[in-house]
Amino acid sequence: MKERISALRLKIAKERLDGLVITDLANIRYLIGYSGDNGLLILTKNTSLFFTDFRYQEQSKREVKNATIKIWNRNLFEVFPVTELKGVKKLGFEAESLSYSNYRRIKQQLKKIKFVPTENWTIQLRSVKDNEELRLIRRAVAINDSVFAKIIKQIKPGITEKDLAAEIDYLIKQQGEVAFPTIVGAGRNGALPHYQPGTKRIKKGETVVLDFGTKYQGYCSDMTRTVFVGKATKKIKEIYSIVLEAQGRALAAIKSGVRAATIDAQARDYITKKGYGRYFGHSLGHGVGLVVHENPALAKTSKAILENNNVVTVEPGIYLPDWGGVRIEDLVRVTKNGCENLIKSPKELLEL
Repeated sequence: MKERISALRLKIAKERLDGLVITDLANIRYLIGYSGDNGLLILTKNTSLFFTDFRYQEQSKREVKNATIKIWNRNLFEVFPVTELKGVKKLGFEAESLSYSNYRRIKQQLKKIKFVPTENWTIQLRSVKDNEELRLIRRAVAINDSVFAKIIKQIKPGITEKDLAAEIDYLIKQQGEVAFPTIVGAGRNGALPHYQPGTKRIKKGETVVLDFGTKYQGYCSDMTRTVFVGKATKKIKEIYSIVLEAQGRALAAIKSGVRAATIDAQARDYITKKGYGRYFGHSLGHGVGLVVHENPALAKTSKAILENNNVVTVEPGIYLPDWGGVRIEDLVRVTKNGCENLIKSPKELLEL
């Protein structure tokens, strides 16, 4: 973690700031290890000060590394630690994280210090994973794979989407935490990419979209599989094969140095060529780490260039209103010569 703080300090110095206020909790965890839900980190050239309240006093002692712990008010912004900022004339803050109300509170207390908005530099650092982060992500992925192998045995006509989602969550929680709300969309509900499972009972002759993730020691996994209950129809086979081929083309194009928008185009152009372009409305993928959606984005508007050890999803889909949807999602590590697919679950169309 020392290296992470050092890298951020270089950026602070390059931008001619004397310090940076870090309020994004995922960024704080990345930099000093703290996993609680109330905290504030101030980095200067020579100091690293972490502020939290009494509730997290003991937790901070166990978790925080490379920072001095200060037990402060429960609302960390009402009385800002101005006295700790000796020699600071220009203080940066995370514009994407700090709320306007808290910005005003701090601004009013900084009489002689210029308060400067910054881009989220720590999130940029987080996009490239180190070996320990990769180890934790691999473990989260392995849990996902084991859950999928078990859950497909329980997908039968009559079970509700909610019950199936609850079983997925239960299996995940035996080994980790649920990374985001589990999606189970049966039949026409599969046409809603972020559908939340309801009381609909799964029927024979329907697709079922399963999108779920595990969080293990703070790091996430994310995968989607689409299965068919019964004997697959000609239409589902056609659409499934298009999505699978689109994903394969994107995966084959991934390597460090390639534009993220180019990867998105590999899948999007193929789906469009097959006549379903308007039914693929979301981006191809996103980075995954301490949160399930982070940099870099694999999108047609993305300006990102892939780097070695980025971890990204690749998840093309086709969603037909009043019919259903197909999405196939893997999680991959970008390498210098290609990518490593971390997901081991089968991708051929499963007829259950």
